[in-house]
Amino acid sequence: MKKLITNLTRTDVSPLILRLKGEKHAFTFEDIEKESGIKLTSADKFLIRSVAEKKFKMQVVCEAPENQLKFFPKAKELS
Repeated sequence: MKKLITNLTRTDVSPLILRLKGEKHAFTFEDIEKESGIKLTSADKFLIRSVAEKKFKMQVVCEAPENQLKFFPKAKELS
C-alpha cells in the first residue's frame, strides 16, 4: 500500500485545526491524519504545532503513555 507523503502549508493547516478545535476539546496528530486522510511528515507536524501555538494560542502537552502530543485550548479560553 502506497502512503501519501506531503508537506502542508499554513493555508492547509488552519482549516484543519479550526475544524478539530470545534469538534473536540483536545486533539492529536492522529486526529489530524484521520481528518485530512494523509500521513504527516515531520515538517507537517512542526508546522501544525507552530500554527496551533502561535495563531490559535493552544497549549501543547505530551501525553506520557502514548508519547503523543495533545493540543488543548489555553485555560482562559475554556471559560
